[in-house]
Amino acid sequence: MRSVSKQKKIEYVNIALLATFGLMALLQSAVSFIPGVSALLDNYVVNIILSQSITILPFVIMFIYCGTNLSQEIKIKKISAGSFWLTVLLAFLIQPVLRFVNALSLCFTDNQTSNMILEISETIPFPVGLLLVAVLPAMVEEIIFRGAVYRSYKNASPGKAVLLSAFLFGLLHGNLNQFMYAFVMGIIFAFLIEASGSIVSSMIVHFITNAISVCSIYLLPGLYDYMKTAVELYGEMGMEEMVEYVEYTMGDMSLTSGEWMRQMLAEAEKVEISFGAVLLNFLPSALIFGTISWIVIKTIARKSGNWDRFRVMFLGVDAVPLEKESKGPYDTEMTSELDEAEGDCSLKILSIPLMVAIAVGVVMMFVFETIKLLPQMS
Repeated sequence: MRSVSKQKKIEYVNIALLATFGLMALLQSAVSFIPGVSALLDNYVVNIILSQSITILPFVIMFIYCGTNLSQEIKIKKISAGSFWLTVLLAFLIQPVLRFVNALSLCFTDNQTSNMILEISETIPFPVGLLLVAVLPAMVEEIIFRGAVYRSYKNASPGKAVLLSAFLFGLLHGNLNQFMYAFVMGIIFAFLIEASGSIVSSMIVHFITNAISVCSIYLLPGLYDYMKTAVELYGEMGMEEMVEYVEYTMGDMSLTSGEWMRQMLAEAEKVEISFGAVLLNFLPSALIFGTISWIVIKTIARKSGNWDRFRVMFLGVDAVPLEKESKGPYDTEMTSELDEAEGDCSLKILSIPLMVAIAVGVVMMFVFETIKLLPQMS
């Protein structure tokens, strides 16, 4: 294994980020201006595999060049059964928080994921869709952003590492809608891996969050077909009131399940969501479940023996008496000195490659949002 200093590691990560954002920008440009590429990437399966490959390729090269032991470097460690079930619970508890952020983003832009998942559900089997939309991103994106990026940056400053890795995670998605809730997810995931001591925990929550969307898109057409059969049966039995009730609830029952889903999504996009309505309808549940989620993260940290180090990282060394040494395996492996958890202020995160990467990401998102507006302006 090549010996790489903490500062060098940060620099290599920034260069890998620049390469990733640069490749994504080239891909976006090719899709926009080269007809053959645009036609090829209309296939969402190809699109997802290619984008995920481009995302991780520079980091794979970096890992190989540095001779990185991946499991040690990004903390791929087994978590206890108790922590596992708390992590699964957390994945569902944070959904109201993510729905609030998503609804907030829809005040300014439109949903960018539902149509993509619908296209996938109409062309490939459910297990393959789950693999592409939930399993693959959960592994690739966590290895990069909570593994390489966050863990390198936190050597300089844990607080800055949380915010910057989450910001970059959101920016890579290339649109305002996904940027906002990916940014919030990134913050939650960083706290979670510090609580559990393992990146496996954030992979689990990432997978479940994506899987919920996949399952919904795959299951709703089946529900529609079931209700359509029920309407036919009610009609044959002369139960006109039941027919009217189901049609009032489900909408036009003469459509195919695919047509019905597209109609539902199109109607949802037409609904104008006001900022006030979002606050009134989504904020209360987000605050309640956000508070419960924090309690769960705190419980995971205590069960894993990482609570003292967790407090020092984000509250400062005064949060825990210096004479008290944490007993968690993660803490013991990293350091027995709690004050080192605050980071080394002599290390520098910001560099020219990172600034260029951020600029490229911002431009990509601006271009994407502008292109969406062109049909409305013409």
